[in-house]
Amino acid sequence: MYFWPKELTMDYQEFFIETGRLFYAIGMADGAIQPDERSKMLGIIRENLKELESSSDAFGTANAYYTEFEIERLIDFNVSSKEAFRSFLDFVAENEQEIDMNLRKLIVQMAENVAESWNGIEKGEADLIDLLRRKLKIV
Repeated sequence: MYFWPKELTMDYQEFFIETGRLFYAIGMADGAIQPDERSKMLGIIRENLKELESSSDAFGTANAYYTEFEIERLIDFNVSSKEAFRSFLDFVAENEQEIDMNLRKLIVQMAENVAESWNGIEKGEADLIDLLRRKLKIV
């Protein structure tokens, strides 16, 4: 299990929103988010992300659920996979010093889990994951 470094100053809520954009981009890489992909994303949020950070917003909602909220918002607005992925990469670039190697590996692992959840990892998903690995400097 991964735990946030105590010295981390990155905005947790923004991290979770951007992670939702990453999951959405991976799921939409083949043109649609399949029900199994959606279920897998929600499972990852509940099993992995909620455990990362226990803070909540002013209403008592765990910040990790912002990942799920963002996925739903992107689905509702039919945002392109490329736009969502670009947003996540911009966030990574802005917070590069805050994202340690363990968190980078966890991000890639979660992205791969989302991609594998429907029909295995397809070409579009593999391309995004390869780019993600390069941007996170995981080879």
